[in-house]
Amino acid sequence: MNVAQLIDNGVAADEAGVIAAHWSQTYDGIREELTQRAKTAKALGGDPARLMELRRELGQLDRCTHRACTQSPPGFSAHAALRLIQETLRYLPLDLQGDVHRLAAVLADWARIEQDRVQRARAAREARRG
Repeated sequence: MNVAQLIDNGVAADEAGVIAAHWSQTYDGIREELTQRAKTAKALGGDPARLMELRRELGQLDRCTHRACTQSPPGFSAHAALRLIQETLRYLPLDLQGDVHRLAAVLADWARIEQDRVQRARAAREARRG
């Protein structure tokens, strides 16, 4: 995920830089850890399905091809990214958790901004109707 992709997907330029920086700092570590945990689960006879699904969805977010990013209206979905990042925290070692929590904080702020925009647009549409 880079700044240009985020801007193309509707994120403001000032926020895109912050999100991309935090994402780039943490994504590779998260991916490696989920891959290792899935291999361990498989070796121990466990079911690594959710770990692999998380890894796949994070990869889609990284490429801006995640379903939440491509639906109408197209754009980066901070809500989808935040949900996935929060879920991965259960599987990560402490040395990765600080950076991931910082990424989650940035995504939570952006999700709130997205939510406010949607509510303002909805209120404006309703005001025009009635």
